[in-house]
Amino acid sequence: MKNITLFTAILLTSVLSFGQNPSMTIAHSGIVTAPSSNDKSLTVYVGDSIDFIHGSGGSHPMTEGWQTGEISTPITFSTQTVTSSNPSTTFALNTAGTYYFHCGTNPGNTNNWGKITVLPITTGIDENKTVEYKIYPNPVSNILTIEGLKGTSEIYNLLGKKVIESNSQTINIENLPKGNYVIKIGEYSSTFIKN
Repeated sequence: MKNITLFTAILLTSVLSFGQNPSMTIAHSGIVTAPSSNDKSLTVYVGDSIDFIHGSGGSHPMTEGWQTGEISTPITFSTQTVTSSNPSTTFALNTAGTYYFHCGTNPGNTNNWGKITVLPITTGIDENKTVEYKIYPNPVSNILTIEGLKGTSEIYNLLGKKVIESNSQTINIENLPKGNYVIKIGEYSSTFIKN
């Protein structure tokens, strides 16, 4: 009974962890994407986490381009491999563009050709509008100030994970690891550095 319970817990944890990011499940029969399952393509924003999940078969080294000539722009797709012994990999694409890739084990199998479109994070600046937010200091060590905040701000790491949500014009970020972050306020977004 304990073995069945442990197996169920491990399986449930695996299913839950795979469902958090946009994903592609890769098998010899083809690619299945989530959240949509009818298409072999994803659309994400710069820095969003993407999961490749091994569905079945042998090794699936998903590598640059299609045999019909489509290539990634502005940079090449970095190979991501899933196997039965390495059933998932999570990665982010930090340059906006279109990424074409195929399974290097069987490059002629068009069922295993995929595409990821990466959109830039917009600044939310409208030509006819002045942004009312002033975010400082940058870089920041402890307290980040957002002048003009009238709603909710969200702070994301560069993997696309939300790390803070706040309604306050001052946010204590001293517990965040050093690095670059994106702050979103409605349609507006900006970056800052945590020292």
